[in-house]
This record gives sequence, C-alpha cells and structure tokens, in this order.
Amino acid sequence: MRKVSVEELAPGMKLAKDVILEDGRFLLLKGFTIKNRYLDRLRNYNIPYLFIEDEIGKLEYFSEEVVYSETFQTIKNVMESVREGGSIDLSILKDTVDGIIQKILNDDNVFMKLTGIRDIDNYTYLHSVDVCIYSVIAGKSMNLPEDTIRQLGMGSILHDIGKCKIPLSILNKPARLTKSEYEIIKRHTDFGYDIVRNTPGLDPSIANIALYHHEHWDGTGYPSGKTGSNIDLMSRIVAVADVYDALTANRVYRKRFMPHEAAEYIIANASQHFDPVILKVFLDNIAIYPADIIVLLNTGEIARVVEAKGELSIRPKVMVITRKEGPPVLTPYEIDLRENTNVYIVDIIS
Repeated sequence: MRKVSVEELAPGMKLAKDVILEDGRFLLLKGFTIKNRYLDRLRNYNIPYLFIEDEIGKLEYFSEEVVYSETFQTIKNVMESVREGGSIDLSILKDTVDGIIQKILNDDNVFMKLTGIRDIDNYTYLHSVDVCIYSVIAGKSMNLPEDTIRQLGMGSILHDIGKCKIPLSILNKPARLTKSEYEIIKRHTDFGYDIVRNTPGLDPSIANIALYHHEHWDGTGYPSGKTGSNIDLMSRIVAVADVYDALTANRVYRKRFMPHEAAEYIIANASQHFDPVILKVFLDNIAIYPADIIVLLNTGEIARVVEAKGELSIRPKVMVITRKEGPPVLTPYEIDLRENTNVYIVDIIS
C-alpha cells in the first residue's frame, strides 16, 4: 500500500482504503479500481491524497467500460447512417456485438453497473445497448446455442432500428405523444423489419425481432396481435428486456422507475404482456441491483449492495456505510431488505 496524490493517480490503480469525506460520507470504497470518471469526482471534492495497492490493475479491470462505450458509438453510427439513407456497416456491428456476447458468456454481471446510465439525447442508442446486454444474459441463462445467442444479440441491438424512419420531432418530443403521434411511432416495427430484411447478411430471425418485439403474450400488442408461443422466442426475450430497460430510464414526461419498481411492474403484467417462463429467467439472472453499487435507503442510510441475484435481485442484502445526514457510521452493518420490509431503496448513488 502506498500514499499518492490525486495528480499521481492513473486508471487501473486500486484503492487500498476507503475514501471518506470530512463529514463522514463515503466517496469511494476500498477495492474500487480507479477509472477516468472517478478522477474528476475526486478533484471536485478536493481530495488531497489517497492510498492505493502497490500493483496497478490491468486494463481488464475497466475494459467493460470500453466495450460498452464502443457499442454505444457503433449503434449510434449505424442508426445515424440509416436515418440519412445509408446502410448498416455489418462487419463492424457484428464484431461489436460479439465483444458484448463473449464478455457476458464469461461473466453475466460484467456490464450490470453500466446499464441504465442514459441521457435524453442518446436515449435510443444507449437503450439499444442495454436491451442487447439483458437479452444476451437471458439467452445464456436459457442455455440457447451460441449461434442463436449471436442472432439474439444482433436482433436486440437492432430492435429499434425502425425509429430511424420516425420524424425526430415525434421521436424527441419533450412531452407525452398524442394518439396520432403514437400511431406513427408504432410504425417503427414495420420500418425496422424492412431495413433488416433488406440488409444482406442478416438472418430473417433478426428482422422478426424488429417486427414483433412489441407483441404481447395475450395478443394485445402490435403490429399483428400475435399470442403466446406464436410470437417467436427471441422476440419474446427482447420484449421483456425492452420494457424493463425503458422503465428504468428518466423521460421528460416521467421520472424513471427504480429497478425493483420496474421488476415489480413487469411481474404485475406478466400474464398479459410477457412469456412467464422467460420473465422468471430474466428476473432470476439479471442483477437488478448489482453487487457493490451504492444506494440510498428510505431511512437516509447509504449502503453498498453486497448480494443481489436470483431471489435477492429485487430486495438485496446491503451494507450500511454512512448516512445522508447525521453522525457517520463508524461500524458498517448489514440489512437484508427481504427481512426488513419497511426499508427499501429510493435512489442509486453510484
């Protein structure tokens, strides 16, 4: 362990001690690997120095951020190209999606701390990346063949490609859509199907995902009103990922759902909208609150998620490390939110 100034910090260095503010709040926890976005945060709080491990971490510690960022840029370029009348650069897109898939095949949770970070201007692109990640995790958990997972990855990242043909005035409208505007938005499924079907080298199953990802289990979806298993398997997977991710995004006309609220919403609508088997797989294998993220509880306590998967996904175990107000927590303590039903997460801090 050694003491270094903020000016000496470099990405890949690993914290040997917690970084605690003068008022007792925890800024970063022991074991965090320094990333570029942490450097600015440390400077903003005028942290003079901190303690790091003697050996610098390898690039792999934060390579998931690089893959995520590159995937976002790739789908943004693809969608902008299509909007301007160009074509899909298939080789780059396939390489990018393969990068996502290989990381998930090695570790389900590798991207879980990155999903859900969206701004309004880039919502459609980041949503496409997140839906791809969630869909691939679900596909892996269902033991689908790797070739099928690749098709699922391509289809999920292109599921909203038809929105390139929707007027930006409607797509980016800073308010709820009118009934007529919503009817125009619904046409993105047909537009997406045509774009993918007319792109050489893409499997027809990918075009079906663009067309059918808004179909509902009970037949109330669009564009065809398909029901149950008449909806192809990959579209049923993307349907769950699409709604979950959309609910957890801030929109101009509504505040985002917290992850557990989004999970409870899709559970409540399971019999109407979603394949119940796929929904169970999704909730059992997506880390709603990934381990190590920092959350704010309704009690004003700030905690680190210590265990959250399967049944613990919606109400995880957390370790309280400080408080929003009041005296600092000198000895961290654990709360199992399943056993303490009056305590719940109200915000994600980092």
